[in-house]
Amino acid sequence: MTSKYLPPVRVLRGRRVHAVYTESPVPDYVGNPLIEALPPIYSDLEAAGRMAVYPRFDEAQRSQPAHIRLHLVQAALRFFVALPVHIDLEQRFSRMIRVGYQGRNPTATSYFGDLNQRLERFAEIMESPTSIPTGFTILGMSGVGKTSALTAVLRLYPQVVIHSRYWERDFDHLQLVWLKLDCPYDGSTKGLCLNFFHAVDDLLGTDYYETYAAGRRTVDELIPRMARVASLHSVGVIVVDELQHLSGSKSGGGKLMLNFFVTMSNELGLPVVLVGTYKAQAVLTGELRQIRRGTGQGDLIWDNMQPDEVWDFFLESLFRYQYLLHPTPLTPELNQTLYE
Repeated sequence: MTSKYLPPVRVLRGRRVHAVYTESPVPDYVGNPLIEALPPIYSDLEAAGRMAVYPRFDEAQRSQPAHIRLHLVQAALRFFVALPVHIDLEQRFSRMIRVGYQGRNPTATSYFGDLNQRLERFAEIMESPTSIPTGFTILGMSGVGKTSALTAVLRLYPQVVIHSRYWERDFDHLQLVWLKLDCPYDGSTKGLCLNFFHAVDDLLGTDYYETYAAGRRTVDELIPRMARVASLHSVGVIVVDELQHLSGSKSGGGKLMLNFFVTMSNELGLPVVLVGTYKAQAVLTGELRQIRRGTGQGDLIWDNMQPDEVWDFFLESLFRYQYLLHPTPLTPELNQTLYE
């Protein structure tokens, strides 16, 4: 049955891999299969190289007929060069995911007993959550590149990791490293929960929506079940985009959803990254004030590029993709005109 709360779900898909473990150089991470199955901790140069996308280009293509070049120019839409802000974002995610997994080692003998206790008191703690320890918020104008940057960073990590044997012992586990959701247009907490179940089912081939969400479920029923599923599959981070939709949410809806994110992080160690335009400032000065004081990685304000060496590097990297019969040189005047 289709819910009135449920718009079409757009699921960002990543890689699905079988676990290969590498011992971490960080002592606190050693012995945790959720961390040791992740890619290595990248240096700035390694991260930049892995995020960058430079489409193939041959100067001979400039001599093709115009109707062919109109197709060739589409390759430039895939162009992505890693700038300092992207490196900063990658480092935040690298720390955040690993620190979030640090207290969630499913091979520890006390893990599942402690988890059940935390889940049992989940709804009660949601009434008065404390500060969020590991996630952060990203705010910036529409079209500045927040979503593209997030996609580039998330795709450095496999999305689904299939565990079967950890070193010398059996370990059957489906790990969901990251999940990206869009905040519903009406700011509905119920809509977000339903989107979560649909996305997990789509990625893992499970039937959690039918089990936990089908029928006339209330938000009070859905939230603890969403937390349980996220815990069962060791979700490393939840990214919630379009946060500005909370500004138009129904009375109390924004506060409920944000309290839920805080409790997920505090009680389950699951980082939440909230992304939106400057329209979300109204939310930040209200319900989000407690989250902003405690963000573990610090808020990220994503402003437009400045006419500096970063802009020059970006433009020079892009400018070679000219599908013109007679390419135009990049002059200081043209640089300034393009910036404006």
